Amino acid sequence: MEYRPSTVVAGLILALLAVPALADEADWQRRLERARSMQDEAQQRQKAADAEFEQRSLACQSKFMVSGCVDDARKAHIAVTRETRQLRIDADALEREVKREQVKVREQERAAAAEVRERDLAERERRIAGERAAAEQARQEAAAAKAEKAAAGARRKAEQAEAHRRKVADHEARVAGKKARAAARSGGD
Repeated sequence: MEYRPSTVVAGLILALLAVPALADEADWQRRLERARSMQDEAQQRQKAADAEFEQRSLACQSKFMVSGCVDDARKAHIAVTRETRQLRIDADALEREVKREQVKVREQERAAAAEVRERDLAERERRIAGERAAAEQARQEAAAAKAEKAAAGARRKAEQAEAHRRKVADHEARVAGKKARAAARSGGD
């Protein structure tokens, strides 16, 4: 495996992002648990207030001033209902805040990963362009060497053909000289 600096840098960036994310994750879980417990508490308090209102309403039926007693029970019930509603609102707000933070961190991680991918892509494109240029240069050098070798071969063949032609001409000249000497000897006899 070849050493790629951007991959190492990408790993370091993601690792650095992950460390706060782990701390955030624990904090988020703690706060989400707190929100759930607040919602559970609000629900339990509301159930208790509803049950108490029912009891007080029934108890008011045996009193002389029924309407006043029921109004007092209703006011107490409304007060508890408002408190539990506010507790639910606070719990929902806490949960929404955690969700927004999680989305923000995920977006940051995505942006960092996209930046790393972009850098890797640019580096890969540069490397591929360099490899293609080197391959093209090697191809051109090979073609030039082949052309030079072909030219040298053609020169060598031409030289060999010229040497062969001279050798044949010398041979023919020797043969012609021998024939002329033989003819001169046979004509002179």
